[in-house]
Amino acid sequence: MRIVFGASEVAEYVYCKRAWWLRRVQDIHSSDPTNLQYGTSVHLSHSRRVKYALGVQYCGYLLVVMGVIAAILLLLDVVPLR
Repeated sequence: MRIVFGASEVAEYVYCKRAWWLRRVQDIHSSDPTNLQYGTSVHLSHSRRVKYALGVQYCGYLLVVMGVIAAILLLLDVVPLR
């Protein structure tokens, strides 16, 4: 038995593993435009929140690195403390 996956199916899996699982494994297909529109809006909202959280996380990493560099410079007396 060979299982063949098409490019569109791989793209669907990459975009939303849950949607792929519901369609491929559970054999659930949604043709209700209201549900599809709601799902799309939920995905977009979630995507925005994830991008915002990643931005905040990267800013936090930057601040930690700047603090470590400042501490090293102070310990090496490169920057005198008044």
